[in-house]
Amino acid sequence: MQLSAEQKKILALPFDQTLFLHGLAGTGKTTLAGKRMLQLLREAPDEPILVLTPQRTLAFPYRKLLEQAEGSKSYSVNFATMNTIARRMVALFWPLFSEQAGFHFPYRPPQFLTLETAQFYLGKLIDPMLDQGAFSSVSIPRHRLYSQVLDNLNKSAVVGFPYTEIGAKLSAAWVGESSQLNVYADLQVAVNAFRSFCLENNLLDFSLQVQLFREFVWQDPLCRRFLTTQFQHLIYDNCEEDPPYGHDIITEWLPSFKSALIVYDEQAGYRVFLGADPYSAWRLHEQAQHTRELTQSFTTSPEVALLRNYLVSPEKSPPFQLLDYATLTKVLRIPEQPLRFYQQMLTEVANQIHELVEAGTKPGQIAVLAPFVNSSSGFAMQQALSQRGIRARIFRPSIPLIEDAVIQCFITLAELIHPEWHLPLAKTQLTNCLTAAIDGLDMVRARLLVDNLVNLANPTDPLKPFDALAEAMQARITPKFGSHYEQLRIWLSRVDRQLPLDIFVSQLFGEVLSQPGFGFHQNISAGQSTNNLMESYRKFRYSVNLQTVRDHNQLSLDYVRTLLDGVISAQYLSTWQNEDPESVLIAPALTFLVSGQSVDYQVWLSVGSSGWYERLEQPLTHPYVLSRAWPEGKKWTSEEESRVSNANLEMILAGLLSRCRKGIILGLSEYNQAGQEEKGLLLARLQGLLRQSLKETGHA
Repeated sequence: MQLSAEQKKILALPFDQTLFLHGLAGTGKTTLAGKRMLQLLREAPDEPILVLTPQRTLAFPYRKLLEQAEGSKSYSVNFATMNTIARRMVALFWPLFSEQAGFHFPYRPPQFLTLETAQFYLGKLIDPMLDQGAFSSVSIPRHRLYSQVLDNLNKSAVVGFPYTEIGAKLSAAWVGESSQLNVYADLQVAVNAFRSFCLENNLLDFSLQVQLFREFVWQDPLCRRFLTTQFQHLIYDNCEEDPPYGHDIITEWLPSFKSALIVYDEQAGYRVFLGADPYSAWRLHEQAQHTRELTQSFTTSPEVALLRNYLVSPEKSPPFQLLDYATLTKVLRIPEQPLRFYQQMLTEVANQIHELVEAGTKPGQIAVLAPFVNSSSGFAMQQALSQRGIRARIFRPSIPLIEDAVIQCFITLAELIHPEWHLPLAKTQLTNCLTAAIDGLDMVRARLLVDNLVNLANPTDPLKPFDALAEAMQARITPKFGSHYEQLRIWLSRVDRQLPLDIFVSQLFGEVLSQPGFGFHQNISAGQSTNNLMESYRKFRYSVNLQTVRDHNQLSLDYVRTLLDGVISAQYLSTWQNEDPESVLIAPALTFLVSGQSVDYQVWLSVGSSGWYERLEQPLTHPYVLSRAWPEGKKWTSEEESRVSNANLEMILAGLLSRCRKGIILGLSEYNQAGQEEKGLLLARLQGLLRQSLKETGHA
């Protein structure tokens, strides 16, 4: 990519200063930062560089540049997030502060918890509370309850206030029914209990890792000197997606760097639910000798940029830049006929995507985006495209693992050979498992196999042989499917039931399910899901206190129970790296935004939904009230809710349109998937824009 004159001028700035670079997405900030990295490698090859990003996936462009660069000393480039730095430093200097921090076994090594294992331990503390009536007015699944309790602990650590004040802060902002105050009181009890449990057992969840790093490691002159002398140059990209503690550390660290480049995306901060604070990040520009703004977009066409200005900030559009109807409909595809039902919308969208592909657009340059993508809506969109010969991939990296059909298959088969776990197995579950496991097996034949050959009352041999069926039934199911069923049955009857779950999954995948005739043969997505399951279990095994489990079988049972409770999945790098130029992307809008991708065309489904801008319903936490910017004691009113909704909508629209090259396809239906009518703010803005364009064209 050729640099603009503006970029070249910035790149020529001295290397012994701090530069703060800001602008909208698509204006070449990361490209410029990557060029700066390569320039540093050429001119100062032995001076270590730290490339810091809020999440590891955002470092992909830099890694790709290094792979393509010839002769550069890439070993001097170090990639990290502030969270990984905190974890490494806490692990390294643990003996220096563990006793002072209050751990019961300060001379034993700590155990770092993953998201899944933190929820596992928290569940052991909260479940008895639920049995005693705690959180009685809250009606959410247990895994969501666990995750919101942990969210509160994490917010206290990354924002920088005592975890003992969580309940008080939430209560002070509440204006509704007084019964909610009891929920906040229960929440504080749960938070206190979990922190005490961690201190008693040398367990480090994310919040403790951050707190120990901030309060002990970073404050110790020896530890700080060890860290700050490792690197001479800093490139800090997407700083607006990091929480305030990261900005605090960088502010104090900057004088130790020979040079620093800080990159800030305007109208961003999509990870506010994880503590992202763009206002905190903006103060980093005060530490810079140079502040530069990039304004030229290398992504959007002039028409898309004009649409963005009119939708997001019409007051910034010069009066001579008129968005007439012809220009609007060039970049915004509006359905010719109003559609009533959700499925009709999916059909219409699939037809328009088919037209684009037929006209030469690569499927990988199309993203189908919605406020939320559940299993049924994602599958329905995928099927609609498949019927038109177009491949599509669903990208939902933070859903519960158990919602993945591939993982459900493995867990069901594990339950089948472990009757001592006493986990209920439904016929529908077994039917879905067989349709996933055997290639081409339909639901009807799978149900016949389950009804006639599965005997859960016989724990030692629950699967009968295929030849136990009458010949007429065998013919109806077909010998081909019967043969594959028989292969699976024999393998399950012979496998060592004491194998750790990850070894069981690995052998089952390699020896059976990935072979010809089975569902995961030459299925890259299934292989990825299998790898995620094994990685998740291994992290669980490494994190769980081995004194609390008796053997591998008990550990496998604990893990399966945790999965079935619906714990939220951790993110896996390989999932984010799985780009396919020949398949359409289906993803939640926020997931697309934090991935850093740009595409030619975007499809916005359910334009009338309020999910585009409303914050998630979270009865146990509140990302805005627990932020550093929220004034002590201020109430969260409906006016605040409306203000945040409008700000969120503008942020998301700016982000999406800055990552779109050619145009938007609108998915509109009068009723949503649940049969409810939708008329949200985004739809109102689009309708207002359409009326304005007609007026400016002279059709009003």
